[in-house]
Amino acid sequence: MASVSRTSLLASRDEALRAWLWAIDFADKFPNCNVMGTDISPIQPSWVPPNVRFEIDDYNKEWTYNSDFFDFIHLRWLSGTVKDWSAFYKEAYRCCKPGGYIEHFDGSCGTVFSDDGSVKTEVHALGQWGPMWDEGARRIGQQLLSNGMMESGMKEAGFVNVIVKDYKVPVSPWSKDKKLNEVGLYFYTTLNQDLEGIVQFMFGNVMGWTPEEITIYIKHLKKELKDMDLHGYFNFRMVYGQKPLDA
Repeated sequence: MASVSRTSLLASRDEALRAWLWAIDFADKFPNCNVMGTDISPIQPSWVPPNVRFEIDDYNKEWTYNSDFFDFIHLRWLSGTVKDWSAFYKEAYRCCKPGGYIEHFDGSCGTVFSDDGSVKTEVHALGQWGPMWDEGARRIGQQLLSNGMMESGMKEAGFVNVIVKDYKVPVSPWSKDKKLNEVGLYFYTTLNQDLEGIVQFMFGNVMGWTPEEITIYIKHLKKELKDMDLHGYFNFRMVYGQKPLDA
């Protein structure tokens, strides 16, 4: 991160506080860096460090920034919102300075994994979570991120030195590992704040579920999240790369 010195871009989609806290923390850590955040919705906070600026923009269209402009581009929570990943990464490459970096953090398309097979697709609401989101995305013409898409997209665009790091995020505090247990507790608390709101658009508006069907599904889901014998987790992936110095 020592190479981040001048101008950085954060691109996110409707993640409100979580994404913008990243931009604010980044700006505080690098006070000599100008941080620009973009989103499709006007949800940005107004009380921010002097080196942070938020803009309303749609990254599915041609980016409005000059070529070779950003030292660092950070992307997060974009799965299911990008129409053409190849074109998206190519725009990021164009706007990144030679020698600059790109970093993309995203989830596992909603798929809930379990290493011990305790979460089963045909039995559990947790197991049905990922397939339902995949089907909903397909119906609205969007593409959720699948394994390999982030790193292959970056390489295709021209980025080099691409590194992949995966992080296991338990859906509840079931893990005996102290750190993963704490992560699971935070994720459980966050997920339970508004499960109905999270699923309403995709399950209701897109998939055509009735309010009663959504209520029943959420009831089963909340029950399973409290079951510490179900060892479900999401896989979050961080991929970063560099634009060649001679580009």
